[in-house]
Order: sequence, then C-alpha cells, then structure tokens
Amino acid sequence: MARPDKISRFLPLTFANGNSVRRFGKHCPQCRSMVSAEHMEGIASLMQGKIFLSADARCPKCGETFPVACVISDDKRVHRVVLPLWIFRMWLKSATRHDPQPVDNDSWQVENESPQGLMLSADAEVIRSEEILGRFQGEPICAWIEYQGQRFVFDRAASSNNLALTPSELLLEGRLIYRQQ
Repeated sequence: MARPDKISRFLPLTFANGNSVRRFGKHCPQCRSMVSAEHMEGIASLMQGKIFLSADARCPKCGETFPVACVISDDKRVHRVVLPLWIFRMWLKSATRHDPQPVDNDSWQVENESPQGLMLSADAEVIRSEEILGRFQGEPICAWIEYQGQRFVFDRAASSNNLALTPSELLLEGRLIYRQQ
C-alpha cells in the first residue's frame, strides 16, 4: 500500500508518451522561495495517464507549512484540484491502496545513474518495416525499425507506469519497446 512519504521518493514517473516527471516544486506562499519535492510529504501516483499529487510542504527557508494538491498531465502541465483538499486526499489514499511503496532513494539514485535506452516520439525519423506483427492500442506493431542507422526489433509493449529501459532498448511513441539487433 502506498503510504505517505517524501514526494521525491515517488519520482521519476514516466507517462505512456515518454514524458517523465523527475522533479517537482512549488513556491512557498509566505516567502515565495521554491520548495522541492524533498520537502514535501504525501502521495504521488500515475493513474489514467495523469499524476495525482497530494502533500504537505514545509519551506526550508521560512518554515511555513502548506498543502499541495495538483494533477500533472502527460504534457507536464500542472492543474489545480478543485475538490476540497480532504476529499481529494481521501480519494487518493483509496485509489492508491494497492500501489507498492516507493523504493529507497539510495537505490533509486543508483538506477538513475545507469545507462538507459532511447525514448522516441511519434515524429522521430525512423524507418519502419512493412511486416506488421499485430496491433497495440489500435496502432500497428512493425517487426523492426531503423533509427540513426541502427536496426531495432520489436520486443514487447510498454505496460509499466514506471518504465525502465536497458541501454540496448528503444521506446517508440511511449507504447512499444524495440531491442537493438
């Protein structure tokens, strides 16, 4: 069960389109200095293509404590929550009751430093094979693609909210994972 924790421990979160939220911050209402996710305690979860975040922030500069409640869309825009705070928090706790607890920051940093694969958008210049293996989310799955002179063969569909790629893998359009041949 996802319990309240430092918001930085829930990050990074990667959307299906390949965009990733690695950092988060909010201005202190008292002194206007930026308060980072390290100084926020609460829950952040990627659901239905959006990140829902609810936390209590404590400004390291002036000590002011203030609530943070927002929804981040896959284009990285932050939207305010119009529900009363207590209703939003109750809903978020209920919606994340089956989510795993975030991993320890130390192991997250080690993972983040390791080499990662490529993430390409739909408009990336790739050569696609004529051979179609099937369809995923209504779109065709090409048997292979070529990107910058390198051939990648289809490996699997992206299914995880927090996607990790090996250095020899490529994520195409946030949906399909290809492996270097």
